[in-house]
Amino acid sequence: MDNYDRPDDSKQNRHAPGSVSEEASGTGQRIKGAVKREVGDAVDDERMEEKGARENEAGKDRQRRNDAV
Repeated sequence: MDNYDRPDDSKQNRHAPGSVSEEASGTGQRIKGAVKREVGDAVDDERMEEKGARENEAGKDRQRRNDAV
């Protein structure tokens, strides 16, 4: 049952570099990762916490490389 928290921890752009779409996508990845990390903490699931942390960091990295805003 590992599909419920499959990590989206890729740091690859999904949209054109420098675009608002890429910025929004990176933000969404960060939010999703942060929520997953907190839920993992609440239910005492270390794997989910780690996956959430990786997703959050990947989203932050994408935003750092993108200069749309």
